[in-house]
Amino acid sequence: MAYRKTFRTYKEQLEFMKERGIVIEDEKEALETLSTFSYYSLVNLNKHLYGGLHAREFKGHPTILDLQLAHMLNMDFYHTVLKGILYVESSFKTKLAYLISRKFGPVSREDIDDPRDNFLYRGHYDPENNMAPGILRTLRNKFNYLHSPANINSYSHQFLSGGRTLPPWMFIHDIEFGLAISWYSILIEDDKKEICTKMISGETGSSQAPCSSSLSAEFLTAALDLLREYRNTIAHGERVFPSEMTGALPKEALFTLLPPGILSPAEYDQGIGKSDPFACLLSLVLFIHDPVLMLSYLTEIQTQLEFAGRIRDIMAPGALDSYKILGIPDFTLDRLLAVSHQRFGRLSRAYFNPGSHPGSS
Repeated sequence: MAYRKTFRTYKEQLEFMKERGIVIEDEKEALETLSTFSYYSLVNLNKHLYGGLHAREFKGHPTILDLQLAHMLNMDFYHTVLKGILYVESSFKTKLAYLISRKFGPVSREDIDDPRDNFLYRGHYDPENNMAPGILRTLRNKFNYLHSPANINSYSHQFLSGGRTLPPWMFIHDIEFGLAISWYSILIEDDKKEICTKMISGETGSSQAPCSSSLSAEFLTAALDLLREYRNTIAHGERVFPSEMTGALPKEALFTLLPPGILSPAEYDQGIGKSDPFACLLSLVLFIHDPVLMLSYLTEIQTQLEFAGRIRDIMAPGALDSYKILGIPDFTLDRLLAVSHQRFGRLSRAYFNPGSHPGSS
């Protein structure tokens, strides 16, 4: 028999919070907080920080302000993480669509076995991949959905209704990240290597393609899957728990790509950089090759962490450390900046350390 939930007024919720060890210092302010953030956001989503998901009483007797700041920090920080994932998703989709358009053309057909002007033609893809026909049919069904009345208000529907074909560089924006990853997975080996190289080295990076190594290809697939998992978790408003992530960055592949000093094997063995938020952030910065985007993105992360530290010192000096709330090591920003400095050199150092200059040594 399902347990029946009881409605509680805001004042009753405050009493319930007190019973669980949460300190209410100013009831008027607490009522405002509850009506803004909700009991669920403040209590249920923060339980893991104060004794565990199954503990009734909150250890350490946090104040309602502590819970509010933890919730705000978590939301703001992981929305920034989500923004970075969307940058990488867009970059990956752009590279995938570019290759498919260049090699297979801008036109598709209903039948994946029709070789005439058809970028979804089965013969363009890995003949030994048994998943290929199903993935191509899923892509074809996505086309049909975009053309259906259910999608009447979208740009793609209007484009298709005008008797035009939808080229890969437009179609790619309407498919899910996971489906794009699946599309990539059925390419022939040389095509996958090309995209892998562009993702890891950039469009104008080293001509010595790192993806000649199977380790680099392994890293790309694992990192994209991990980013997709984080994307879905954050987008659905759920808390990030590394223990619930099914994906992980493979150790050997990760360390072949990381610059020195970013992560040690001992740290990885402790779970840092494997499937935790630090692994997600590492994947993001390793896939960013535009300097303006890198500086802008790391500035957002830096701002979030600095704001959290200042507001904690001023308003809630007894609150939990920001890094513990977010589930990231306290060296996170320094290590991410080190990746930026290694990749963009003087520009990155000058930006994050205004005392230096791009033209100086």
